[in-house]
Amino acid sequence: MEASAVIIPADQVKGLLRLTYEFLGKAISGPFTIPSGIVATATPIIQRLFDTTPQVGVMTTKSIGPIPRAGNREPIMTQYAPGCFMNAVGLTNPGAEAAVEQLSQMIVPEDRFLLTSIFGGSVEEIVAIARLMAPVSDGLELNLSCPHAKGYGMDMGQDADLVREITAAVKAAVDVPVVPKLTPNVPNIAEIAEAAVAGGADALCAINTVGPAYFTSYGLPVLKNKVGGMSGRGILPIALKCIRDIRGVVDVPIVGCGG
Repeated sequence: MEASAVIIPADQVKGLLRLTYEFLGKAISGPFTIPSGIVATATPIIQRLFDTTPQVGVMTTKSIGPIPRAGNREPIMTQYAPGCFMNAVGLTNPGAEAAVEQLSQMIVPEDRFLLTSIFGGSVEEIVAIARLMAPVSDGLELNLSCPHAKGYGMDMGQDADLVREITAAVKAAVDVPVVPKLTPNVPNIAEIAEAAVAGGADALCAINTVGPAYFTSYGLPVLKNKVGGMSGRGILPIALKCIRDIRGVVDVPIVGCGG
């Protein structure tokens, strides 16, 4: 049997590459996202991705907190197997006031969605940051899932009642979409998803890193923090199972990611 191929004229290919998508009421250029984490750590990086990568329709900032935070000392990331990573950044960020200034100077294309990730140590703190960041954001991601920063992230996101309370409080305070990011480190992520949607979540993001876990080389921990969250290829089956469980109980859009 001879192989066959369909030749598509160049002008039609160009048209295919310009398919548009929609996310939370905004037409976007591509169906992919770069989640909050080790890539989009500074506004020049986000701006460059906006300018050069139309396939990425949604860009998520590094999580922003109330005050500047240096985070953990290096090394903050390691590869423990091909395509499998572990990190413990420690919520490094410039603080909300500086972040507002930085984001306000960005040029966000009309067909891109800027999702600003925020965190705090209490409901009131998260709401205050949300109010600051909303005017320079298309939407707010609530980091309720970081596994290696005590008192933040996962420590809040494992409590369904608190997830609902935080989501509802932020929804009442801002006019942009609210997207809680969920932790896989719970017995039943579907229960957490239902709580977030009950609080008014417009969409959900899943999952954050798995862990914390411990990786050594020659008997010594590789990460300065000693433990970190796992991401990448190694947690794909966990992420897919979590998203399947979430989709089984809620109908809101889901941003799928691997850490």
